[in-house]
Amino acid sequence: MYRKATIAFAIAAVVSFSLPRHSDAQTPVRVSEVRLERLQQRQMVTGSLRAIARGDVAALESGRLNELTAREGDTIAKGDVIARVDDRRLQAERKAAEADRRVAEAELKRHRATAKQAAANLARGEKLIRQNAVSRQELDQFRAASDVATAEIEAAQRRIERASETIRLLDVRLSDTTVIAPYDASVVARHVEPGDWVQPGDKLLTLVSTGPVEAWLEVPERYAPAISDADAKLTINSDALGRTLDVLNVKKLTDVNRRVRTMSVIATISNSDRQLAPGMSIHGWVPAGKSGDYLTVPKDAIVRRAGQPAVFAVNEDQKAQQIAVRVLFETSERVAVESPRLSAGSAIVVEGNERLMPQQLVQVMRDPSRPAMAIASR
Repeated sequence: MYRKATIAFAIAAVVSFSLPRHSDAQTPVRVSEVRLERLQQRQMVTGSLRAIARGDVAALESGRLNELTAREGDTIAKGDVIARVDDRRLQAERKAAEADRRVAEAELKRHRATAKQAAANLARGEKLIRQNAVSRQELDQFRAASDVATAEIEAAQRRIERASETIRLLDVRLSDTTVIAPYDASVVARHVEPGDWVQPGDKLLTLVSTGPVEAWLEVPERYAPAISDADAKLTINSDALGRTLDVLNVKKLTDVNRRVRTMSVIATISNSDRQLAPGMSIHGWVPAGKSGDYLTVPKDAIVRRAGQPAVFAVNEDQKAQQIAVRVLFETSERVAVESPRLSAGSAIVVEGNERLMPQQLVQVMRDPSRPAMAIASR
């Protein structure tokens, strides 16, 4: 009996030694302060992202498609060659037009020589008529020959101009056989393949612009006046990426949706990392009222427990207290909240709060070169 008790005690001691003791577990957390700031009240609205440009690139000339360089998913830059259409027939027409112009230029030279001779005959006839050396009928013939020669010169000049215009038109058509990307874009659809016969207007590729995107927000009409010239006051967040977006500029449509009484506000969003895509859902905070004094906390201070937003404050006993808050609105970096248990200067946890439990003991440590830190223990 004594031996069995000794073995049981030894096993219990080993198990007790191997189990972690919660009183010794420590979790470093960062601490910030609640601020009282003067802000303009805001209202959350929803919307989605759209491409600045989306469209079909079409053929401008008929012919066999010799080349189509891009496929679905490819990214192309403005000015890139994306397709070539067979231009041999147009090249032949241009050579014919150049030949016609050379013929007209040669005729012009001949008509100018004829006109020069006709003008000389007319001048001689006008002198001889005063001497009664030629008849009036002969003088009229000299004058008619001069007029005909002048008309022939003008006709040859018109033929040269027409041939030149034909060549210019053919040059335009020849340039249209090379299809150029109209803007920086991503290819989302390819409608033909090399070897296909295309007609003017046939779709080749469907493009969606890359780079900046547009955020379309549907704002109740009563908030629209507060948005005018308020670029810096408009905050837009991406639901998919979970971050605030960089707003470049803001404009609004003056047309009101009669069914839901909203106006569209369009914000141009920077997309330098190309993580944003058309169709993504967004929400924004738009000016909605007068300025006032509000308690604000960093966005990282907000945690959700059972669907209820809350923050963890550090009390005088160095314990983390879970405090339910009411989120009023957001700014670019902070959140305006309401709670009778918070006041300006209260210490709240901004990092490590996801792991904290109510009444967990914390030890605040100060480092002059870094933000306030705390070590939490149960």
